[in-house]
Amino acid sequence: MLKKSLIKGTLTVPIALSLLVSPTFTKAESNKPMPASSTTILANKAVYDELNFSDVLDFENAHKGFIAPLNMSPIKNAKGSVVWDSNQYSFIKQDITAAHTVNPSLWRQAQLQNISGLFKVVDGVYQVRGQDLSVLTIVEGKTGLIILDALSNIETAKAAMELYFEHRPKKPVSAIVISHSHVDHFGGIKGVAEFAADPANVPIIVPTGFNEEALSENILLGTIMSRRAGYMFGNLLPANEKGFVTSGIGPGLSNGTFSYMPPTEEVKEDVQTMEIDGITFKFLLTPHTEAPAEMHYYIHDYKTLVVAENTGHTLHNIYTLRGAKTRDTLKWVEALEQTVDLYGNEEVDVMVTAHSWPIWGKAQVLDQLKSQRDLYKYIHDQTIRLANLGYTADEIAEKIQLPESLDKVWANRGYYGTLKHNVKAVYNYYLGYFSGNPSDLDPLAQEEAGAKYVQYMGGEKNVLKQAKQDYTKGEYRWVAQVLKHVVMANPNNKQAKDLLAKAYEQLGYTAESSVWRNFYLTGAQELRNGVADSKGSGGMMNLDTLLNMPMDDFLNFLSIKLNGTKAENKNLAFNVKFTDLNTNYMITLGNSVVNYKEGKSASEPNTTITIDKVSFYLITLGREDLDKMAAAGKVSISGDKDSFKEFLSLLDQFNPKVNIVTP
Repeated sequence: MLKKSLIKGTLTVPIALSLLVSPTFTKAESNKPMPASSTTILANKAVYDELNFSDVLDFENAHKGFIAPLNMSPIKNAKGSVVWDSNQYSFIKQDITAAHTVNPSLWRQAQLQNISGLFKVVDGVYQVRGQDLSVLTIVEGKTGLIILDALSNIETAKAAMELYFEHRPKKPVSAIVISHSHVDHFGGIKGVAEFAADPANVPIIVPTGFNEEALSENILLGTIMSRRAGYMFGNLLPANEKGFVTSGIGPGLSNGTFSYMPPTEEVKEDVQTMEIDGITFKFLLTPHTEAPAEMHYYIHDYKTLVVAENTGHTLHNIYTLRGAKTRDTLKWVEALEQTVDLYGNEEVDVMVTAHSWPIWGKAQVLDQLKSQRDLYKYIHDQTIRLANLGYTADEIAEKIQLPESLDKVWANRGYYGTLKHNVKAVYNYYLGYFSGNPSDLDPLAQEEAGAKYVQYMGGEKNVLKQAKQDYTKGEYRWVAQVLKHVVMANPNNKQAKDLLAKAYEQLGYTAESSVWRNFYLTGAQELRNGVADSKGSGGMMNLDTLLNMPMDDFLNFLSIKLNGTKAENKNLAFNVKFTDLNTNYMITLGNSVVNYKEGKSASEPNTTITIDKVSFYLITLGREDLDKMAAAGKVSISGDKDSFKEFLSLLDQFNPKVNIVTP
């Protein structure tokens, strides 16, 4: 018989069965993905018995209203590079069962996400799905088109608009409504705005706080977040049965040109009604939920409810593994409850989310909202209960299980967030990272700890010998945990890296979460082949961001680039006059810290600089040379120019390809 493991939804296999497949370590296979082991095959087969795969309602909804397929020609940027190619997902077909290397539940989600094209939601509301990670929704106004969210980049957004115009009247874009402050919903805004009568002045409606949050969330930690996002979204993985299959909330992340336009109007009231191009919108602000600035809205004329990303066809992230501030679970629960209360008495024909397919019928809409409200509240309440009983975050993650009434709902499955890491997020939100055990107060760093663990375990050869045996037993979690120490102690131990890669791989093959799968498989790939060039937008640090980033936010970013060790005993002061902002800043360096004040001037500055905002940004980011910019008339310098050059030399340039699975 198969026996349940501590991971809900996975299985361990008796040793006699697992010996059917034993690990091998030939050179020919060391740099390529391995097949599923017998343990993995049996675990994935068991998923078919755990969940109701005969339920096809989601497939019916995902196909409903289909008008036309996507243009399957690859989308390219101005340089001719491919930024989106739907053909890479052609191996995901609705009538094909999951390969042994994909969790069947995740494969089902990938099949649903692969139902793409132009769809009619209701008369007057249309969607382009599968053109990017998110969904572009078009609302037909009295004179033009109201676009709800704008995809990740200019190229995919423009292609989505062109697909709509192939099948609907070509009216100008009259307004853009952005539901929340994550880049996959506004990065394509210029690709949408170019279809407006006056692209530079198209109305852009956002929730209050959007501008600040959109420009600041990924700035201070943008480099490492982008690196980790490469793992999370599988940017470096090939799209196939042994690699990337889905992002959980949508297909892959596109690789085009990010853009930004400042909003023209904020929704500031908790509940606010607004007429946009003759169509009545009833807004509900839902701050500090899935995004710091987010809102829901009811489109009265079309009886359509839009709930941004606070509900959808997956358990979402209370903490996202790319790295971000932990979200307030109770605020999220409250937002869903308010949505039920506020719109429950309206005539709701359909609910649209920022990802995936709609839900039709008021009863079904309310069921979804209430189910996910209770899903997040259960995770919150039970985590806090168990914490008060003395369990640590890791222990709670092993112990907690969802009630069947929530667990068996397809939309509540962990394709993006997971029960385990969301539990740890709730714990951390309230109690922080520390378990309370004094041994955890000041642990050794992973490289030093790795060397000690290996020494205590009898050396690398002994650890590897036992790890091979445990791999054969299907104990992949433990193999991954123990071999990490060997690799951190000695990253040149190829046998350890190969076996660790194989363990990661089998864990990825059984993961229901796309995020966990992508992390495991990317880790395996990098153990075998090293760190490759990243694909993807590379974050928000481009000219559009620079042009719109407030000066204080940029100077905060500049401050964290200062190498405190190199700056020790340095004392510098600069006056910077910004010609285009009509203001000046005093920037000082002392105690290995950068401080700044607007409207103040140092009485004895080392250097006085007159410059425009963007030129200042480019020079301090290391993208332009100070002397060349001065020669070109972009900057005027008085005082000691070398002092400012010295300051620039103290700023670190972050490496976007830092190691993750090796030291």
